[in-house]
Amino acid sequence: MSIASMPTGWQGRLLALFLFIVALGGIYLLVAAPLLDLYAEREKTSDDRRMLLSRLKATTAEVPALRARVAEARAASTNMVALEGASDAIASANLQSRIAEHAAAAGVALGSTESLPAEVRGDHRRIGVRLALNATYDTLMTLLAKLETAMPPLVIDNLQVRGLLSRPGAPPTGRVDVRLDVYGFRTGDSRGVTTP
Repeated sequence: MSIASMPTGWQGRLLALFLFIVALGGIYLLVAAPLLDLYAEREKTSDDRRMLLSRLKATTAEVPALRARVAEARAASTNMVALEGASDAIASANLQSRIAEHAAAAGVALGSTESLPAEVRGDHRRIGVRLALNATYDTLMTLLAKLETAMPPLVIDNLQVRGLLSRPGAPPTGRVDVRLDVYGFRTGDSRGVTTP
């Protein structure tokens, strides 16, 4: 197509305007649109970082208070779960005393108690007592319930219950012989004690 055959007048102007619009659209699609997308993406990233920064600042401001709460919770939980006593012997005596209180409240007389060797369990030392007692079924259940809900928590292990036979012709006694181990935990260093 030569220059002489190009439309002139209003048709030429319309064609020139059309070509100008097509060129602008091409420039927009090839240059401006990718730049605008890049700008929008970077703006979103910048907004996300500003939001994250404000959250991090708020969280950082809470850290000292949270650390204090954690320290309080650890101290409270240690006080709630640990037997009192500066040594294993004192903690064992305290454990026996607590068990005797629970037994008396349940109406059970303890036959014998034997201290078990202390064992390391993580940051705590397991203190144990082996008990022998004679009780009725109801008083035994009351004692076990008291031991299960005691504070600091106690663990019942190696429970053995044997019914007592009555003499022929005598009414049943309803009593049982019981042997069990009861454990509590105390905090303290674990030097000199081997884990079984």
